[in-house]
Amino acid sequence: MKYIKPIDSWVIVNWIIQFAFDFAIIYFFGWKAMAFMALSFFFSVGLHPLGARWIQEHYLVLDEKQETYSYYGFFNNVAFNVGFHNEHHDFPSIPWNKLPELKKQAPAFYDTLKSHQSWTRLFFRFLFDNKITLHSRILRDENSKEKSIKIEDQPIKYY
Repeated sequence: MKYIKPIDSWVIVNWIIQFAFDFAIIYFFGWKAMAFMALSFFFSVGLHPLGARWIQEHYLVLDEKQETYSYYGFFNNVAFNVGFHNEHHDFPSIPWNKLPELKKQAPAFYDTLKSHQSWTRLFFRFLFDNKITLHSRILRDENSKEKSIKIEDQPIKYY
């Protein structure tokens, strides 16, 4: 991500559109509708055990060489199978309700990968394990064929 500018013309256009949309929600539907949207966002990505899905997807928690992880626990039933992350990356056009079927049809590919069984356990591990930080992700150097992993702020390179 080091080659992406944090602010460019598209980011500014995006902010303008977002503020216009928020203003329209408040104008036409009131503050309660805006509060509903804000709370919906908080509960989808907030600091609660189900919010660990964001950690599950791309943080290097289980294996420093596996770039993404899936979650195969109960909450996929209420989260539109969002935990089937590796399957989604392999076949992004398959609908969410068919991802468990895909995993069953290709056990040689998905049963050999490391996965999470509990978002709640992962959430608390992320909070209390000093080895896992917001920087525990794979960083790609687009000018090179090697991948760079950053764990505990120490880069590890592999090919």
